[in-house]
Amino acid sequence: MASVLKVHCKDIFLTGLEHPHLMTRLDDFVEYSDPSSEGDRKDVLDPVNFFRLRGAEFSVYSADFDRRLLGLVRAQRVNAEELLLIPFDLLPSVAGAVCSDVTDVRNIFLHSTECVLDVCAFSCYLKGRCGSTLMCKAIEATKEVQAVSEPDMYTSLFEYYQARGFHLTSAEENDVMMVLRCAHVLLNHYILQNDPSRPVICYKLRGFAIFIADLLQKAVPEAKTVFLYRDLQGYFDSWLSVGFKDSYWKYFLKTALRLDVFFDIPAMLRMEPCLAFLTDNKRLATYPLLRGEPFFNVSSWLLRMQKAYDLIQDDPTKFFHACLRYNELVMHKEHIVLKVLKKLGFDIAPEVSLKMKEVFGRDSQEGTFLKSARRMKGVSGGSWVGVWERNLFSDAIENFQGDVDSSEFILKNTIMG
Repeated sequence: MASVLKVHCKDIFLTGLEHPHLMTRLDDFVEYSDPSSEGDRKDVLDPVNFFRLRGAEFSVYSADFDRRLLGLVRAQRVNAEELLLIPFDLLPSVAGAVCSDVTDVRNIFLHSTECVLDVCAFSCYLKGRCGSTLMCKAIEATKEVQAVSEPDMYTSLFEYYQARGFHLTSAEENDVMMVLRCAHVLLNHYILQNDPSRPVICYKLRGFAIFIADLLQKAVPEAKTVFLYRDLQGYFDSWLSVGFKDSYWKYFLKTALRLDVFFDIPAMLRMEPCLAFLTDNKRLATYPLLRGEPFFNVSSWLLRMQKAYDLIQDDPTKFFHACLRYNELVMHKEHIVLKVLKKLGFDIAPEVSLKMKEVFGRDSQEGTFLKSARRMKGVSGGSWVGVWERNLFSDAIENFQGDVDSSEFILKNTIMG
Protein backbone atom coordinates (compact mmCIF):
# COMPACT_ATOMS: atom_id res chain seq x y z
CA MET A 1 0.00 0.00 0.00
CA ALA A 2 1.19 3.53 -0.76
CA SER A 3 1.86 5.82 2.20
CA VAL A 4 2.87 9.37 3.08
CA LEU A 5 5.35 9.91 5.90
CA LYS A 6 6.19 13.12 7.69
CA VAL A 7 9.99 13.11 7.73
CA HIS A 8 13.09 15.18 8.21
CA CYS A 9 16.54 14.75 6.76
CA LYS A 10 19.08 12.86 8.84
CA ASP A 11 21.36 15.10 10.89
CA ILE A 12 24.44 13.65 9.21
CA PHE A 13 23.58 15.58 6.04
CA LEU A 14 22.69 18.78 7.88
CA THR A 15 25.96 18.85 9.84
CA GLY A 16 28.15 18.29 6.79
CA LEU A 17 29.49 14.89 7.90
CA GLU A 18 28.06 13.55 4.66
CA HIS A 19 27.88 15.67 1.57
CA PRO A 20 24.59 16.25 -0.29
CA HIS A 21 26.20 15.05 -3.53
CA LEU A 22 26.04 11.46 -2.29
CA MET A 23 23.49 9.30 -4.07
CA THR A 24 19.94 9.61 -2.78
CA ARG A 25 18.40 6.73 -0.85
CA LEU A 26 15.08 6.25 0.88
CA ASP A 27 16.84 5.88 4.24
CA ASP A 28 18.18 9.46 4.01
CA PHE A 29 15.19 10.46 6.17
CA VAL A 30 13.88 9.89 9.67
CA GLU A 31 10.19 9.78 10.51
CA TYR A 32 8.88 12.18 13.09
CA SER A 33 8.18 10.17 16.21
CA ASP A 34 6.37 12.65 18.45
CA PRO A 35 3.78 10.49 20.31
CA SER A 36 1.54 13.51 20.84
CA SER A 37 1.16 14.12 17.12
CA GLU A 38 -1.30 12.35 14.86
CA GLY A 39 -1.08 11.45 11.24
CA ASP A 40 2.70 11.30 10.94
CA ARG A 41 2.29 8.28 8.67
CA LYS A 42 -0.82 7.89 6.53
CA ASP A 43 -1.82 5.08 4.25
CA VAL A 44 -2.89 6.24 0.81
CA LEU A 45 -5.87 4.07 -0.08
CA ASP A 46 -6.31 5.63 -3.52
CA PRO A 47 -2.84 6.63 -4.79
CA VAL A 48 -4.17 7.46 -8.27
CA ASN A 49 -6.59 10.06 -6.92
CA PHE A 50 -3.96 11.29 -4.43
CA PHE A 51 -1.52 11.90 -7.25
CA ARG A 52 -4.12 13.69 -9.35
CA LEU A 53 -4.71 16.07 -6.43
CA ARG A 54 -1.22 16.47 -4.99
CA GLY A 55 1.19 14.97 -7.49
CA ALA A 56 2.65 18.35 -8.47
CA GLU A 57 4.00 18.70 -4.91
CA PHE A 58 6.18 15.59 -5.04
CA SER A 59 9.38 15.06 -6.99
CA VAL A 60 10.80 11.60 -7.72
CA TYR A 61 13.64 11.01 -5.27
CA SER A 62 14.95 7.45 -5.39
CA ALA A 63 14.00 3.84 -6.03
CA ASP A 64 14.64 0.92 -3.70
CA PHE A 65 14.65 -2.22 -5.83
CA ASP A 66 15.02 -4.53 -2.84
CA ARG A 67 11.97 -3.13 -1.05
CA ARG A 68 10.24 -2.47 -4.40
CA LEU A 69 9.37 1.10 -3.54
CA LEU A 70 9.62 4.41 -5.38
CA GLY A 71 10.09 7.41 -3.11
CA LEU A 72 8.97 10.95 -3.90
CA VAL A 73 9.60 13.96 -1.67
CA ARG A 74 8.03 17.31 -1.00
CA ALA A 75 11.05 19.64 -1.13
CA GLN A 76 14.52 18.20 -1.62
CA ARG A 77 16.68 16.18 0.74
CA VAL A 78 17.79 18.65 3.41
CA ASN A 79 14.42 20.44 3.43
CA ALA A 80 12.13 17.46 2.87
CA GLU A 81 8.88 17.45 4.84
CA GLU A 82 7.00 14.50 3.41
CA LEU A 83 8.02 11.24 1.77
CA LEU A 84 5.55 9.51 -0.54
CA LEU A 85 6.22 5.78 -0.96
CA ILE A 86 4.62 3.97 -3.90
CA PRO A 87 5.01 0.20 -4.29
CA PHE A 88 6.22 -0.85 -7.73
CA ASP A 89 2.98 -2.74 -8.38
CA LEU A 90 0.99 0.51 -8.17
CA LEU A 91 3.29 2.59 -10.35
CA PRO A 92 1.63 1.89 -13.74
CA SER A 93 -1.78 3.07 -12.54
CA VAL A 94 -0.33 6.16 -10.82
CA ALA A 95 1.75 7.13 -13.85
CA GLY A 96 -1.22 6.42 -16.12
CA ALA A 97 -3.29 8.99 -14.20
CA VAL A 98 -1.00 11.85 -15.28
CA CYS A 99 0.41 10.43 -18.51
CA SER A 100 -1.89 12.56 -20.67
CA ASP A 101 -0.52 15.71 -19.00
CA VAL A 102 2.98 15.09 -20.37
CA THR A 103 2.30 13.77 -23.86
CA ASP A 104 3.76 16.91 -25.44
CA VAL A 105 6.94 16.90 -23.35
CA ARG A 106 10.18 16.33 -25.26
CA ASN A 107 13.23 15.13 -23.37
CA ILE A 108 16.99 15.48 -23.71
CA PHE A 109 19.38 13.29 -21.72
CA LEU A 110 22.68 15.10 -21.26
CA HIS A 111 25.41 12.58 -20.43
CA SER A 112 28.95 13.65 -19.64
CA THR A 113 32.33 12.66 -18.25
CA GLU A 114 31.68 14.82 -15.20
CA CYS A 115 32.60 13.30 -11.85
CA VAL A 116 31.57 15.23 -8.75
CA LEU A 117 32.13 13.80 -5.29
CA ASP A 118 32.81 15.55 -1.99
CA VAL A 119 32.51 12.70 0.45
CA CYS A 120 32.81 14.60 3.70
CA ALA A 121 33.72 17.97 5.08
CA PHE A 122 37.34 16.99 5.69
CA SER A 123 38.54 14.84 2.80
CA CYS A 124 37.92 13.34 -0.64
CA TYR A 125 37.39 16.20 -3.05
CA LEU A 126 37.01 14.44 -6.38
CA LYS A 127 35.62 16.69 -9.07
CA GLY A 128 36.24 16.69 -12.78
CA ARG A 129 34.12 19.18 -14.66
CA CYS A 130 33.40 19.18 -18.37
CA GLY A 131 31.03 22.11 -19.00
CA SER A 132 27.64 20.42 -18.48
CA THR A 133 26.39 23.20 -16.19
CA LEU A 134 27.46 25.78 -18.75
CA MET A 135 25.69 23.83 -21.49
CA CYS A 136 22.47 23.68 -19.47
CA LYS A 137 22.49 27.39 -18.74
CA ALA A 138 23.03 28.10 -22.42
CA ILE A 139 20.10 26.01 -23.62
CA GLU A 140 17.89 27.46 -20.90
CA ALA A 141 18.32 30.81 -22.63
CA THR A 142 15.73 29.51 -25.10
CA LYS A 143 12.04 29.89 -24.35
CA GLU A 144 11.34 26.19 -24.87
CA VAL A 145 13.93 24.37 -22.76
CA GLN A 146 14.30 23.96 -19.02
CA ALA A 147 17.21 22.06 -17.50
CA VAL A 148 17.01 19.73 -14.52
CA SER A 149 20.25 19.02 -12.69
CA GLU A 150 21.21 15.49 -11.66
CA PRO A 151 17.96 13.69 -10.77
CA ASP A 152 19.24 10.79 -8.70
CA MET A 153 16.43 8.43 -9.58
CA TYR A 154 18.52 7.35 -12.56
CA THR A 155 21.75 7.10 -10.60
CA SER A 156 20.18 4.87 -7.94
CA LEU A 157 19.60 2.28 -10.66
CA PHE A 158 23.36 2.09 -11.21
CA GLU A 159 23.89 0.55 -7.77
CA TYR A 160 21.25 -2.09 -8.44
CA TYR A 161 22.69 -2.85 -11.87
CA GLN A 162 26.28 -3.00 -10.60
CA ALA A 163 25.34 -5.31 -7.72
CA ARG A 164 24.12 -7.81 -10.35
CA GLY A 165 27.31 -7.67 -12.35
CA PHE A 166 25.68 -5.50 -15.03
CA HIS A 167 23.53 -8.45 -16.10
CA LEU A 168 19.79 -8.59 -15.41
CA THR A 169 17.45 -11.52 -15.81
CA SER A 170 14.46 -10.99 -18.11
CA ALA A 171 12.21 -10.51 -15.09
CA GLU A 172 14.61 -8.00 -13.51
CA GLU A 173 14.97 -6.05 -16.74
CA ASN A 174 11.18 -5.90 -17.20
CA ASP A 175 10.91 -4.60 -13.66
CA VAL A 176 13.57 -1.97 -14.26
CA MET A 177 11.97 -0.84 -17.53
CA MET A 178 8.59 -0.44 -15.87
CA VAL A 179 10.01 1.54 -12.95
CA LEU A 180 12.07 3.78 -15.23
CA ARG A 181 9.14 4.53 -17.54
CA CYS A 182 6.75 5.30 -14.70
CA ALA A 183 9.25 7.32 -12.69
CA HIS A 184 10.11 9.30 -15.81
CA VAL A 185 6.45 10.17 -16.38
CA LEU A 186 6.10 11.30 -12.75
CA LEU A 187 9.27 13.37 -12.94
CA ASN A 188 8.18 15.01 -16.19
CA HIS A 189 4.81 15.74 -14.60
CA TYR A 190 6.36 17.43 -11.55
CA ILE A 191 8.72 19.56 -13.64
CA LEU A 192 6.09 20.58 -16.18
CA GLN A 193 3.56 21.48 -13.48
CA ASN A 194 6.08 23.84 -11.93
CA ASP A 195 6.97 25.45 -15.29
CA PRO A 196 4.39 24.58 -17.97
CA SER A 197 5.72 27.19 -20.41
CA ARG A 198 8.79 25.07 -21.28
CA PRO A 199 7.79 21.67 -22.71
CA VAL A 200 11.36 20.60 -23.55
CA ILE A 201 13.11 19.18 -20.48
CA CYS A 202 16.86 18.57 -20.51
CA TYR A 203 18.03 16.20 -17.81
CA LYS A 204 21.65 16.84 -16.87
CA LEU A 205 22.55 13.39 -15.57
CA ARG A 206 25.29 12.45 -13.16
CA GLY A 207 28.38 10.83 -14.60
CA PHE A 208 27.33 7.37 -13.41
CA ALA A 209 24.22 7.50 -15.58
CA ILE A 210 26.37 6.85 -18.67
CA PHE A 211 26.80 3.26 -17.45
CA ILE A 212 23.02 2.69 -17.57
CA ALA A 213 22.37 4.87 -20.62
CA ASP A 214 21.27 1.89 -22.69
CA LEU A 215 18.67 0.88 -20.09
CA LEU A 216 17.46 4.45 -19.76
CA GLN A 217 17.17 4.85 -23.52
CA LYS A 218 15.28 1.57 -23.82
CA ALA A 219 12.80 2.83 -21.24
CA VAL A 220 12.47 6.29 -22.84
CA PRO A 221 13.29 5.67 -26.52
CA GLU A 222 11.92 8.99 -27.75
CA ALA A 223 14.44 11.02 -25.73
CA LYS A 224 17.34 12.73 -27.49
CA THR A 225 20.84 12.00 -26.18
CA VAL A 226 23.86 14.30 -25.88
CA PHE A 227 27.35 13.40 -24.69
CA LEU A 228 29.62 16.21 -23.50
CA TYR A 229 33.24 15.36 -22.79
CA ARG A 230 36.65 16.85 -22.24
CA ASP A 231 40.23 15.75 -22.92
CA LEU A 232 41.89 13.96 -20.00
CA GLN A 233 44.36 16.74 -19.17
CA GLY A 234 41.63 19.38 -18.95
CA TYR A 235 39.41 17.03 -16.95
CA PHE A 236 42.25 16.24 -14.54
CA ASP A 237 43.32 19.86 -14.18
CA SER A 238 39.74 20.85 -13.36
CA TRP A 239 39.81 18.39 -10.47
CA LEU A 240 43.09 19.88 -9.23
CA SER A 241 41.80 23.43 -9.41
CA VAL A 242 38.53 22.81 -7.60
CA GLY A 243 39.61 20.13 -5.17
CA PHE A 244 42.70 21.84 -3.79
CA LYS A 245 41.51 25.45 -3.89
CA ASP A 246 44.53 26.86 -5.71
CA SER A 247 47.10 25.22 -3.43
CA TYR A 248 49.48 23.04 -5.41
CA TRP A 249 51.32 22.19 -2.18
CA LYS A 250 48.18 20.62 -0.71
CA TYR A 251 47.93 18.41 -3.77
CA PHE A 252 51.64 17.57 -3.73
CA LEU A 253 51.78 16.68 -0.02
CA LYS A 254 48.55 14.72 -0.09
CA THR A 255 49.70 12.51 -2.94
CA ALA A 256 53.41 12.35 -2.01
CA LEU A 257 52.57 11.17 1.51
CA ARG A 258 49.93 8.78 0.10
CA LEU A 259 47.22 10.29 2.31
CA ASP A 260 44.77 9.80 -0.55
CA VAL A 261 45.70 6.10 -0.90
CA PHE A 262 45.51 5.20 2.79
CA PHE A 263 42.76 7.54 4.03
CA ASP A 264 40.70 9.32 1.39
CA ILE A 265 39.99 6.50 -1.06
CA PRO A 266 39.00 4.06 1.74
CA ALA A 267 36.76 6.77 3.25
CA MET A 268 35.20 7.35 -0.15
CA LEU A 269 34.46 3.64 -0.62
CA ARG A 270 32.90 3.38 2.84
CA MET A 271 30.56 6.23 1.95
CA GLU A 272 29.79 5.03 -1.58
CA PRO A 273 30.71 1.33 -2.00
CA CYS A 274 29.60 1.37 -5.64
CA LEU A 275 32.59 3.60 -6.45
CA ALA A 276 34.76 0.48 -6.30
CA PHE A 277 33.65 0.14 -9.92
CA LEU A 278 36.07 3.00 -10.69
CA THR A 279 38.92 2.03 -8.36
CA ASP A 280 39.09 -1.72 -9.08
CA ASN A 281 37.65 -2.09 -12.57
CA LYS A 282 38.70 -5.21 -14.50
CA ARG A 283 39.67 -3.08 -17.51
CA LEU A 284 42.52 -1.68 -15.39
CA ALA A 285 43.40 -4.90 -13.57
CA THR A 286 47.01 -4.83 -14.78
CA TYR A 287 47.72 -1.27 -13.65
CA PRO A 288 50.67 -1.78 -11.25
CA LEU A 289 50.89 1.44 -9.21
CA LEU A 290 49.12 2.72 -6.09
CA ARG A 291 45.53 3.75 -6.70
CA GLY A 292 45.02 7.13 -5.08
CA GLU A 293 42.88 10.08 -6.13
CA PRO A 294 44.87 10.85 -9.31
CA PHE A 295 44.34 7.28 -10.52
CA PHE A 296 40.66 7.48 -9.55
CA ASN A 297 40.18 10.52 -11.76
CA VAL A 298 41.98 8.97 -14.72
CA SER A 299 40.00 5.75 -14.30
CA SER A 300 36.75 7.73 -14.11
CA TRP A 301 37.51 9.46 -17.39
CA LEU A 302 38.68 6.32 -19.20
CA LEU A 303 35.67 4.22 -18.19
CA ARG A 304 33.13 6.89 -19.08
CA MET A 305 34.77 7.53 -22.44
CA GLN A 306 34.89 3.79 -23.14
CA LYS A 307 31.22 3.39 -22.26
CA ALA A 308 30.32 6.24 -24.62
CA TYR A 309 32.41 4.56 -27.33
CA ASP A 310 30.64 1.23 -26.74
CA LEU A 311 27.21 2.84 -26.89
CA ILE A 312 28.03 4.47 -30.23
CA GLN A 313 29.28 1.15 -31.62
CA ASP A 314 26.20 -0.74 -30.41
CA ASP A 315 23.52 1.72 -31.56
CA PRO A 316 24.67 4.84 -33.43
CA THR A 317 21.04 5.86 -34.07
CA LYS A 318 20.50 6.49 -30.34
CA PHE A 319 24.03 7.29 -29.14
CA PHE A 320 24.47 10.00 -29.52
CA HIS A 321 22.19 12.43 -31.29
CA ALA A 322 24.92 14.99 -30.57
CA CYS A 323 28.50 14.61 -29.28
CA LEU A 324 30.30 17.73 -28.12
CA ARG A 325 33.74 18.49 -26.68
CA TYR A 326 34.31 21.06 -23.95
CA ASN A 327 36.92 22.79 -26.13
CA GLU A 328 34.36 23.49 -28.84
CA LEU A 329 31.83 24.67 -26.26
CA VAL A 330 34.11 27.31 -24.75
CA MET A 331 35.61 28.32 -28.10
CA HIS A 332 32.47 28.59 -30.24
CA LYS A 333 30.02 29.31 -27.42
CA GLU A 334 26.43 30.04 -28.48
CA HIS A 335 27.13 29.06 -32.10
CA ILE A 336 27.99 25.46 -31.17
CA VAL A 337 25.04 25.23 -28.77
CA LEU A 338 22.66 26.29 -31.52
CA LYS A 339 24.26 23.68 -33.79
CA VAL A 340 23.66 20.99 -31.15
CA LEU A 341 20.03 22.02 -30.71
CA LYS A 342 19.52 21.91 -34.46
CA LYS A 343 20.90 18.36 -34.60
CA LEU A 344 18.43 17.42 -31.87
CA GLY A 345 15.58 18.73 -34.01
CA PHE A 346 14.88 22.01 -32.26
CA ASP A 347 14.47 25.14 -34.39
CA ILE A 348 15.60 28.05 -32.26
CA ALA A 349 14.96 31.69 -33.12
CA PRO A 350 18.16 33.61 -34.06
CA GLU A 351 17.64 36.23 -31.36
CA VAL A 352 18.18 33.54 -28.72
CA SER A 353 21.90 33.65 -29.47
CA LEU A 354 22.08 37.07 -27.80
CA LYS A 355 20.75 35.61 -24.55
CA MET A 356 23.18 32.71 -24.82
CA LYS A 357 26.04 35.15 -25.29
CA GLU A 358 25.30 36.57 -21.83
CA VAL A 359 25.58 33.08 -20.32
CA PHE A 360 29.09 32.64 -21.71
CA GLY A 361 30.14 35.94 -20.20
CA ARG A 362 30.14 34.60 -16.62
CA ASP A 363 31.33 31.55 -14.72
CA SER A 364 28.63 28.85 -14.81
CA GLN A 365 29.64 27.74 -11.28
CA GLU A 366 29.49 31.24 -9.80
CA GLY A 367 28.51 31.06 -6.14
CA THR A 368 29.00 27.29 -5.79
CA PHE A 369 31.75 25.16 -4.28
CA LEU A 370 32.60 24.01 -7.82
CA LYS A 371 33.83 27.42 -8.90
CA SER A 372 37.47 27.29 -9.89
CA ALA A 373 39.71 28.56 -7.09
CA ARG A 374 42.09 30.05 -9.63
CA ARG A 375 39.31 32.02 -11.25
CA MET A 376 38.13 33.21 -7.85
CA LYS A 377 41.58 34.72 -7.30
CA GLY A 378 41.71 36.18 -10.79
CA VAL A 379 44.39 33.76 -12.00
CA SER A 380 44.01 32.30 -15.49
CA GLY A 381 45.75 29.42 -17.25
CA GLY A 382 48.69 27.63 -15.64
CA SER A 383 47.93 23.91 -15.77
CA TRP A 384 49.21 21.84 -12.85
CA VAL A 385 49.57 18.79 -15.07
CA GLY A 386 53.29 18.05 -15.31
CA VAL A 387 55.58 15.16 -16.20
CA TRP A 388 54.37 12.92 -13.34
CA GLU A 389 50.73 13.39 -14.29
CA ARG A 390 51.37 12.79 -17.99
CA ASN A 391 53.25 9.60 -17.12
CA LEU A 392 50.24 8.55 -15.04
CA PHE A 393 47.99 9.14 -18.06
CA SER A 394 50.29 7.10 -20.30
CA ASP A 395 50.63 4.22 -17.82
CA ALA A 396 46.89 4.01 -17.21
CA ILE A 397 46.04 4.14 -20.92
CA GLU A 398 48.71 1.54 -21.71
CA ASN A 399 47.20 -0.82 -19.14
CA PHE A 400 43.62 -0.01 -20.11
CA GLN A 401 41.85 -2.89 -21.81
CA GLY A 402 39.66 -0.90 -24.16
CA ASP A 403 39.48 1.31 -27.22
CA VAL A 404 40.31 4.69 -25.66
CA ASP A 405 43.99 4.95 -26.55
CA SER A 406 44.81 8.62 -26.03
CA SER A 407 44.26 11.40 -23.50
CA GLU A 408 42.79 13.41 -26.39
CA PHE A 409 40.56 10.64 -27.73
CA ILE A 410 37.80 11.96 -30.01
CA LEU A 411 34.53 10.09 -30.35
CA LYS A 412 32.91 9.41 -33.68
CA ASN A 413 30.55 12.12 -34.99
CA THR A 414 31.74 14.75 -32.50
CA ILE A 415 30.45 18.14 -33.58
CA MET A 416 33.20 20.55 -34.51
CA GLY A 417 32.93 24.34 -34.72
